[in-house]
Amino acid sequence: MDVGNIAELNTFLVLDAIRARGAATRSQLGRELGLSDASISRIVKRLLASGIIDEAPGATAIRGRTPSILRFVGPVGGVIAVDLGGTLCRGALADLAGSTVAEDFRSAGEGPDAAASLLGCVAALREAAGGLGMPVRAVVVGIPALIDPVSGLATAGPNVHWQGFDLLDRLRRELAEPFEVDNDVNLAALGQAWRGAGRGVGSFVTMSLGTGVGGAVVLDGHLVRGRHNAGGEIGYLPMSRGRRASLEDVVSGRALHARAAALLAEGVESSLEAATFEVADLFAAAAGGDLLGRTVVDRLVGDVAMAVAAVAAVVDPERVILDGSIGRALEPWLPAVRDAVAAQVFAAPEVVVSDLGRDATITGAVARGLAVVSELDAPTPLSRLRKG
Repeated sequence: MDVGNIAELNTFLVLDAIRARGAATRSQLGRELGLSDASISRIVKRLLASGIIDEAPGATAIRGRTPSILRFVGPVGGVIAVDLGGTLCRGALADLAGSTVAEDFRSAGEGPDAAASLLGCVAALREAAGGLGMPVRAVVVGIPALIDPVSGLATAGPNVHWQGFDLLDRLRRELAEPFEVDNDVNLAALGQAWRGAGRGVGSFVTMSLGTGVGGAVVLDGHLVRGRHNAGGEIGYLPMSRGRRASLEDVVSGRALHARAAALLAEGVESSLEAATFEVADLFAAAAGGDLLGRTVVDRLVGDVAMAVAAVAAVVDPERVILDGSIGRALEPWLPAVRDAVAAQVFAAPEVVVSDLGRDATITGAVARGLAVVSELDAPTPLSRLRKG
């Protein structure tokens, strides 16, 4: 499965349905998921080949063909998923049903140190897998950067100081397992399509607002990558005509903290202490009526709405999913965001907050890992596997 083809998530929806039911026929799966007989047949063949499910004869039918029963038979291995954030590296070991069985958390670091943190996370989870008797079948890593499609180098990663860093070569030298690397928000979009707010939605945009700002655009079931693998990178969206300012310059955690600190220095009344407040404190203060908190969050609402409107005007998505620590913190202000967007565009998308918490990238990386396993086990390996 190409990660760009979100529609191929049907494989995992079928797996989820079999696991939830305990046992199911092909016709039951087709009715429940709204998939054609041909799609169900193709997906079941792949899952049977990978050993994740098996089939047995069902009860004898009075008329016609006896349907076989499909059952989930438990993990025969696992996948490692890593979300290398700007400040924290998070990893998960998942079985082949997509359930997390072990986790690892550590500081992300910068530059080569970030790569070392990533590899340390993989090593810890590989050790956990060994203790569980679970061979690691694939590793998928989400990074706050892009992989240049020509050079193969990691670039546009200011939060980890990667501008031309040969991450893939480092991973090739140190990982024995099949692996893939992708932008963290691209994987988050995959996670949203599988188990989050993008499930069943053909066209949606994920906007991740936090330490940094990123995005992913899914149109008609396909991830938009663009010429430089930079499709959806809304952090670069211009937000002013005069002084050069991008969306990341005005809505990132660093930007909000700097704006609040400047207002405190100007004497704006607030319960916040200049030396100790965190960005999360701004939202709590705003909810409590604090003048400084309301001033910062009100401007944030306007800036985010402007960005959503700009994206909506170009790609016309059905839904925009706000993610990241700042995006999720905006949930109480969603009505204001929606109203501001509706006032600016022809047809406003539904604006929602991610319901996956911090797990969207990890969820997408697990899904991609399961797809890698499925492709490796398929009778005819797919040619579009983008291995590191």
